[in-house]
Amino acid sequence: MHPLRPGSQKEIALINYLDDKLLRITRRHAKKFSNERRDNDDTPGYTTYDEFATDIEPLIDIVWISGTPTIQIPYFLTLAGQICSYLEAFPFSTSFFPLAGKIDEGFASVLRAANNNSPGGSLPFNVSMTDKVRIKSLVEETRVAAVNAASASGYAASAPAISEIDSEDDDDDTDMGDDDITVRTDEELDVLPISLRLSRVYKQTLEILGDSLTSGSLPG
Repeated sequence: MHPLRPGSQKEIALINYLDDKLLRITRRHAKKFSNERRDNDDTPGYTTYDEFATDIEPLIDIVWISGTPTIQIPYFLTLAGQICSYLEAFPFSTSFFPLAGKIDEGFASVLRAANNNSPGGSLPFNVSMTDKVRIKSLVEETRVAAVNAASASGYAASAPAISEIDSEDDDDDTDMGDDDITVRTDEELDVLPISLRLSRVYKQTLEILGDSLTSGSLPG
């Protein structure tokens, strides 16, 4: 994957496409709470989290395929924010887990690449401390929101600290593919209890950020 050239027509077209799709998702979410007529409406309000997941998952894949960190970081943050904030609007759905898993893979990949890029290295980007703090804050907020949403829907839910998760998870982590973000299959995930799946939300990202944030100073 080759990063898109800043200011190129391809980059502009991608940004316009993503912004248009995100606006449509925002409109559908807003209409859930409005009394607008839905007749002949091509963007009806969402009625389930699954409907939202169907719309947003392809955007996560597109952002990853772009191979462009300057697009990936802000759009992964935007997508992750919607995945989190929309949890409280619907009964909890396990479709949340594949979404969070893909964002986790995306954040982790960009952060690893940036962390391995030595001063003057070949990669033309870095992840700022401000972005790292934003990512960690959103990740932690999402873990809490997911537990609350699952509990409100009747699931026995808890999310222990990352340090408490069994080390055997490390042997099961999957890598990023060339064309999309690969996470555990639905069959693999479905056999796990909700509480364990919640404990693994953004596991990779938190582990990476735990090291990078303790080794640097927070922005003022």
